Amino acid sequence: MSDGKLAVLFFEAGIALTLISMVLGPFDITGWALAAASVACFVAIAGMYLAFSSWNEPDEDEDRPEGELHAPEDHKN
Repeated sequence: MSDGKLAVLFFEAGIALTLISMVLGPFDITGWALAAASVACFVAIAGMYLAFSSWNEPDEDEDRPEGELHAPEDHKN
């Protein structure tokens, strides 16, 4: 898995943890809300590091021949 894809995965996990923290806070479950928010901050920083480190990686579309938009597929009709 490339760093760019892992950064997106970390971003999605951070968003989920942030939403969990936002839901738990008003119900006075502050211990779990603070724990979820702290983990979300760590995941966000790790995702930013991976995103910036993969900044110059070539995209998957650049590896294909110029006239080919999609990967070749075998279809048997």
